[in-house]
Formats: sequence, structure tokens, C-alpha cells
Amino acid sequence: MKKKEITEENFEEIFEYWNEIFGTSVKNGFKTAKYFVSDIQKGRTFLIKEQGKLFFDFGYGEEETKKILVEKYQLFWKQYKKVVSVDTMRGILSKIDRLSNEKMRRFHGEFFTPVRFASKALEYIEKTVGEKWWKSGEYRIWDMASGTGNLEWHLPNEACQYMYLSTLYASEVEHCKKIFPTATVFQYDYLNDDVTNLFANRSVDYNFTWKLPAKLRQDLSNPKLKWIILINPPFATSQTAGHKGKSKQNVSNTAVRQIMHNQKLGEVSRELFSQFIFRIKKEFENKSAYFGLFSKIKYLNANNDQKLRDKIFDFEYKRGFIFSSLNFSGTKGKFPVGFLLWNLSKNINIKEQSIKVDIFNNLIEKTGIKIIDVVDRKLFLSKWINRPAVTNKFPPLGSAINLKPNNKDRRDKIADNFIASFMCAGNDFQSQNQTALASAPFVSAGALSINPENFKKSMVVHAVRRIPKATWLNDRDQFLQPKEILSEEFVNDCVAWSLFSSSNQTAAMKDVEYEGNIYQIKNNFFPFLLSELETWEITNSDFTVMISVAKNRFVASWLSKIKLSKEAKEVVEAGKDIYKFYFSNLHLLNTNIFEIKTWDAGLWQIKKALQDKNLSENLFKILKIKQDILRAKILPQIYDYEFTPKIVN
Repeated sequence: MKKKEITEENFEEIFEYWNEIFGTSVKNGFKTAKYFVSDIQKGRTFLIKEQGKLFFDFGYGEEETKKILVEKYQLFWKQYKKVVSVDTMRGILSKIDRLSNEKMRRFHGEFFTPVRFASKALEYIEKTVGEKWWKSGEYRIWDMASGTGNLEWHLPNEACQYMYLSTLYASEVEHCKKIFPTATVFQYDYLNDDVTNLFANRSVDYNFTWKLPAKLRQDLSNPKLKWIILINPPFATSQTAGHKGKSKQNVSNTAVRQIMHNQKLGEVSRELFSQFIFRIKKEFENKSAYFGLFSKIKYLNANNDQKLRDKIFDFEYKRGFIFSSLNFSGTKGKFPVGFLLWNLSKNINIKEQSIKVDIFNNLIEKTGIKIIDVVDRKLFLSKWINRPAVTNKFPPLGSAINLKPNNKDRRDKIADNFIASFMCAGNDFQSQNQTALASAPFVSAGALSINPENFKKSMVVHAVRRIPKATWLNDRDQFLQPKEILSEEFVNDCVAWSLFSSSNQTAAMKDVEYEGNIYQIKNNFFPFLLSELETWEITNSDFTVMISVAKNRFVASWLSKIKLSKEAKEVVEAGKDIYKFYFSNLHLLNTNIFEIKTWDAGLWQIKKALQDKNLSENLFKILKIKQDILRAKILPQIYDYEFTPKIVN
């Protein structure tokens, strides 16, 4: 294998790789960058293999010995050559202050875009506007939220003279002036400074005073110049639509927001991200400009960003990529971060464009292509089910059998012909865990009453939201309405899968007291006919009597009238084995613990009662195997019907 050279151009990425492997071992004492610089120079480190240690010679009498992972260390240096060129080392050392800045925050990803992805973004810009675009002198670049200049860090010194970096903080201005000495760096509040000037009525002759540097204003007024906007804007959002919120109440109350509010842009005006885009659109109106945007991708498909897409973001998409948020150290959520490049001089409705982005892993290896659906929220799957009016009081639940009577947002009503409650909050993969079925109204926003008219659609939506595995790649994807008529077999498969899934928390409860009244909560999802139960062994005489005078539940009657596929039938049969085992062992179970006081207990109650006595573990394993087979059958159809986009490898 040919070893890679370490150069001034690539040493930052190699440092990140080195730091991932050895940073923990050497972090005490000097900064990790200092150990790295010593290690890459030929003759400056010596491996003491038998002791598992590495000796560092920093020069000028400074030295240190650290324990090291010998095998990994040897493997690392099988991939790279030590630096022997004095000129190469001089170039690397000239940039080493960047490595050491602000306690290595840049490389540890605490606040900044990882440099390897910032570097990749510059490649995508060059693919669009031309290689070494700075050489012509016709381009200018402006980062309005530059921070410490991480996005521009890979640009060569000769490009800096065409660079404008602005940030809120004086300390960041001082830092950027050191790193980019020939760039125009200035302190500036992009959402407040000069906003009145920019949005003023141009038919009136105002005598403006500007905070923008004169050089930048001259360049902005020069029609021959082209622009590259490179930015990672903040995402803070005011928690209230008005001006009286207590949490983050002032975070987005800017001059730009007031203009957006006056233009009736609604909730998007609360987001700093949207405010940046709003001003940028005005700032570069009628100019040749490319907009390189690092951000979450919610602006392309989130429900709350509909007006942003309709009223503001109508630029031509050029190219882009996404990577996992986990590349930012300390990030809790797993979601895609994108770099997308847009042409501001061409206005095209975003819904009319095909947004395809490359997918990169943490080693900057392309692993596929993702299609991002940009659709109107009226086509969201959450709008597909009819939500019947709720008029009848009924005890509200927080989970399968737990009453939640004191919730502020109580939601204690059901519709006529109520079968069950369906919790389906939100409309994207973030809300996947907020997808469940219960026998009384859920205390949850987005919950609805299932009745005979919307039963099949509810079961399809339940399966569609639950079956695909949530990953960082699909975290912000919206579930969409199918684009063609669903086959009867697909619908029936979704019903069968939903009935025996762990998110089916339907249950039966007797004599439930709520607000002075007593209610009987039936389990309308009990899946077997009474005529069949009467042939089973039932070791509870009270239940036998109940069954003799009871009526079939809705799902049992529904299943008896339809044809199931082989895979769905096997799921139902595996479920039946559990129900039969449960009825034959009722005399052994602590049924009261799980509110089992009637014959039509739910699968959730049955599983809990059997687990309490360590019974039927194998039966539930068999059910899961059958469920997984049915899941594997349904999953590709979810993509075929375009409920959610699939990844193109």
C-alpha cells in the first residue's frame, strides 16, 4: 500500500484522524496539537514497543513519554509518511496556531462545523463556480455569522483579500484578523445593523448612515462582481409568536423580525435562521450570487417552515451533501446536517426542484444519495386521515392502563362510534415514538378517535410510522400521503402488523371512575371471535360467564370478513397461541395488577401478566419472528408508495 504524504493542504484532516485515535492518550500536559506536530516529523518520536510507550522530542530540551496503543499506532503509520521536507513543515507550522486556538474547540466540534466538512463545502463551491474562483478577482465572499472563521479556514491566503467576515463578538473579530490578515473582518449585527437602511423605500432620498464597511458597500454596488455567501446561521427561536414569551423571549426580537412580522410571515419570523435568509435575499436582490448554507435541513420539509418556502426561499438548487450531527462533539440528537448550494439569481419554486444530496460518513466517504422531498404540508400523511369531531366525555389515558385526569391539556373526549384512540403527534421520524394505539383518548396533541370509517387508514398510518427504522438520515423526513391507491393486501398486512405490535396498547378496564362517573373501557381491538373463544380452555369462571353474553369486538368481526396474506395470517396465528395460553393459565396470574377484570384484555395486559410469572417467553419470541417477516414484506412497499423517501446507493 502506497503511503500518503502529509502536506500543508491535508494535515488538518490527518490531525483529526490522529486525534480521534491517540488524543485521549496524550491530552494531559501539552495540547494534543503539539504531540501531533512532533509525531509527524521524522526523528521526533520513538516507539518503545515492549513498554507500549511513545517518546516525544519537542526540541529545545522539551520531551515527554506517553502510553500509546501500539497496534493502532503502527497501523496509522502504515498509511502515512513522516514529514521530512523542511519547507512542508514550515508551511504546517505557520498554521499551527489555528490548531491550538480556543482549546481545540474547532477540532472537538463544540461550536464549529468540523473542518473536514468545511473543506468539502469549498470543493462543492468550486464545482459550481469554477476551480480557484478567487484568481479571477470577480468574486467576493461574505460570511455574516463567521464566528472564528471555520468555514473559510481552508481558503488560501490569496483568496482572503476578497473575503468579508462579520460576527457579533469582538473577541471573534480579533481572532479572525490574526488568522485572515488580508480579509475585511468587522463586528456587525446582521439582523439589526443597517436593516432600516436596506429595507427603506428607495423612492425617497434618505441620508443614510451605514455600519457596513465602505469597501463592502462599494463592492455590493458594483454590478460586475459576483458573490459567494458562505454561512452557518444560528437556529435559536423565540418560544412565543408574540412579544411576551418568558422563555427565550428576546432571542429573535430583531429589526429583521419586525419587518417579517409586518409582512405577515407568521411563525417563521421567530427563527434567527429564517431572518438571516430574509435579509440575505434582500441584500443580494438582482445580484449574481451563490448561497452556501450549512444547516439542519428542516427548512426544506418541516411543517412550521411552509411560509419560508412559499414566500422567501425560491432559489435554484445547485448541489450539496449531508452528514450526521454526531460529527459535532457533544451533540445529543441524531439528525442530518446539510451543506446545500443555491443560486440566488434564479428564482424557482423549491417544490418544483429535485433536491438530491450526497451522503458522507464521518470519514468523508460517499455512501449514497438522498432525495429530499419538498412538498406542501397539505400532502403530509397526518392530513390523510379524517379526524372525526369529538363530543363525548371519556377517561383520558397517559399510557395503556394509566389514567391521567390532571393533565393541563386533558383531551378527554371521543367521537361517536369510537373504536380506539390513535396517538400520531407530529409528522416526521422525530415523532415515531409518539405513535401508539389505546382504548381511551390519549392525553397527547395529535391524537384522534378511530371509528369504522377511518379504521383502515389509521392502521396503515400506524404501520407506516412504526415500521421503518429511525436513523440520523431520515430524522427530519416527513411522512407523505401515498401517490397511488393502496392494494387491499397491503392494507390488511398493515392492520395485522399493527394489531400485534408493541405500540398497540389497547386494553380493557372495568369500572373506571372519572369526574364523578363510572366508565367501562372496552378493548375493541380484541382480535378473536367469541365463537372461537368458547372452544378454548378458560381457567376463570367469571370470564367464561362474561363471554357467554358478550358481543364480538370490532376488530374480531373485521378480521373474520377479510382475506389475509400468508405472512399476516402467520402473525395472527402466533398471536392466537399467546391468547390461548393466557386463557388456559388465568388461574396462575396476578390479573388485578394489570387491571385485567374482563374477558377482552389487550395484548399489552396479557404480555405483562404472563411476564410477571415468567410464562410464555417462547411464544412471544415466535410472534416477534412472524412480525419481523411481515415487517420485511411491508417495508419496501412503504418506499414504493412513497410514504417516505428511500436512499439511493
